[in-house]
Amino acid sequence: MKKLKAIVVGAGWSAEGHTKALQYYGVEVLAICARKPEIVQKVASRLGVAEASTDWRKSLLKHRPDIVALTTPAILRTEVIELAVDLGCHIISEKPLALTAEEAGYIYDLIKDTELKHGFAATHLYDPSVAYMHRLLTQQKVIGEVKEVDIGYNRRITNSTSSETVKPWNWMHSLAHGGGVLNNGLTHQLGMLERMTGMKIVSAIGEARTVIREAPVVPEIRDFRVWARKELTVKEASKFEWQVCDAEGDFSALFWMAPGPTKASKFSQKILVTMRTHPGVPTQPPIGGWYFYGSNGTLVGQGRHILSPIVLYTMDSQTTPKNIDDTAEELPVPKRFTEALPRIGDDIQNKWVALVRDFLADIENRPHEPYLTFQDGWRYQIAIDAIRTSRGWTQIPS
Repeated sequence: MKKLKAIVVGAGWSAEGHTKALQYYGVEVLAICARKPEIVQKVASRLGVAEASTDWRKSLLKHRPDIVALTTPAILRTEVIELAVDLGCHIISEKPLALTAEEAGYIYDLIKDTELKHGFAATHLYDPSVAYMHRLLTQQKVIGEVKEVDIGYNRRITNSTSSETVKPWNWMHSLAHGGGVLNNGLTHQLGMLERMTGMKIVSAIGEARTVIREAPVVPEIRDFRVWARKELTVKEASKFEWQVCDAEGDFSALFWMAPGPTKASKFSQKILVTMRTHPGVPTQPPIGGWYFYGSNGTLVGQGRHILSPIVLYTMDSQTTPKNIDDTAEELPVPKRFTEALPRIGDDIQNKWVALVRDFLADIENRPHEPYLTFQDGWRYQIAIDAIRTSRGWTQIPS
């Protein structure tokens, strides 16, 4: 096979992740593109990329790469994808695919009838615990038929970890930049949920709540990893200008899932999914988790993106609510599932690598695991819009 060539648009954390993943599989990354020359030059040099560009359009037209990895905020997606499709490039896009379902649908329409491959980087579904849960639920059927799912976790974007400090403004606080826990959390959760159950979301309803109303803008903080660790004292924060925050920090939602159409009815057995970010399902410790209720028991995975521990509660005619805990069996993730995840860095980096592995195999017509596409990015954005607008039950193409 010829050596594939790529251009990465964006210079943040995910740009670094995609670049390393592409390079790991021998793809030549020709250029990294971003607006600020000092930033993009620093990132390109650190990653061994020859061209640091401040003009993504010029770079795409110059190199006409096989692959474009789009890692900018969602506000900058559409123009890049339009040109990349015109040039015949395969595309990986970070989440969310767009700012609205309408725009995401437009993007999907651009590429769906071409032969181009398109990957959607909601990558936490590659966690080994997700693959193991899929086996437990769909192949071993350790709880029989899944009847209902309850998901909750303590994930709230707050102003600080204490009353004496303030977190600075970040693009996550802005809807116009693709921020909010729906764009950046629900996209992962839906991908994980569909992978674990082998089913598809077919309708959604919910509400979203804004938690932070304003935050101080610290211009030198550009890397999300730096922002995540940064807190200012109230006195320090008073020295900066403050910016309005309009992205949601909490949400609650209900979903119907179905395995797919059947001849007998529009959908075979549907299951109800409850999901909320705060306060979440009460657990010990209170980190929340994924509760799968089945005809023969309950399967629980604690955590948000890494499900650990996974505990099976079995049920038979002798089991009562008082002795259900006596049936608890902890199920460690087997080694073969952890070994299936490529390992070149931390867990988040390794999941980007797993997506790129399957994406490249698809381009080269090699066997591969299924991966999320722009169709999924569009479907998930329909669910996000439904929750944000609280407009009632909304159908989602399956």
